[in-house]
Amino acid sequence: MVSKLVVYGFPSRYGGAGNELLHQITVWLKLGIQLHIIPANTRYRGDKLKDKLLAQGITIEAENDISCIEPGDPVIGFCDDGFLDNIERIHTRSENTIYVNCMTWLFKREKRAMRDGRIRMFLYQNDSVRQQNMPVLRALNSNPRVRFHTFKPYFDAHQFPWVPERDPESTGVGRISRQDPDKFSAWTLHIYEYMVSPKPKAGLFLGFDKRSEAKIGKPPAWIRTAHDHRSVSQQEFYRHCGIVLQPMDTTENWPRVGFEAMSSGSVLVVDKRGGWQQMIEHGKTGWLCSNPREFIYYASKMAFEPELRDRIAAAARERCRELCSLESSLASWQEVFAELDS
Repeated sequence: MVSKLVVYGFPSRYGGAGNELLHQITVWLKLGIQLHIIPANTRYRGDKLKDKLLAQGITIEAENDISCIEPGDPVIGFCDDGFLDNIERIHTRSENTIYVNCMTWLFKREKRAMRDGRIRMFLYQNDSVRQQNMPVLRALNSNPRVRFHTFKPYFDAHQFPWVPERDPESTGVGRISRQDPDKFSAWTLHIYEYMVSPKPKAGLFLGFDKRSEAKIGKPPAWIRTAHDHRSVSQQEFYRHCGIVLQPMDTTENWPRVGFEAMSSGSVLVVDKRGGWQQMIEHGKTGWLCSNPREFIYYASKMAFEPELRDRIAAAARERCRELCSLESSLASWQEVFAELDS
């Protein structure tokens, strides 16, 4: 059993891969693993999260300092640029390198690392993505020692408590993501404007800046925007939004937003592709949409049918527990580490 794990890249409270990494740290600590974190840049120095991690007994090394890596140590990168940038240096210290790609496509540096034999194991949250990527990577390097594995990521639902009531005078609706323009559908404002509600609509976009505005335009006055979690916390976002109306141009792999919304009781109206299709059962735990008309229809349906909305929210909460419980994730990570040792 693995007793030490080196993490290349610093976790975060906001965002996909960094936030997912933070949740997995809970699992690794439960397994009694000694953790070392190597930040890839200096941004971690002023992060309040640093003190919390240190208090948990985690060792935080200086940025890009690989001296703590000993031969055989597993070194994991959670979709972190620094891990791929330094993979050659890391590999000189230990060959037990693990890479988690949280996207639905392969990075050039990821393929180069596979070709050069620098990555020992590729991990995936979504088995469909594993099946898509594995043959492409195998074609670059046929070494059978390289492993491909799907794990069950942990999500700490306690961080996103159930919201029993929201503002009775309005319909809270919004979206949450990075400010990256690809995270926004070009139809976003059209969908929000044509969604109808028996009560005034109150919109909130968490994760919005000049790049987002250049992509979709300036939101109307009834939609409030926040740059990131320092302006409006994720928890505040879900307390506001009974409906998460999130059309995107990207194909999501295993979106953490889904778990946050399900845990909080916010009904998801999202794209019918990618990881959403594994997370959501259409009409039971959320709504999967193929075009702007469907986004408008199902968001409006949730505004006009609060009892149905509440039933879907409750079913989604149970689905969240099924997908990412601590028990299932503990067993899954034990399988990952056992396979790494084989």
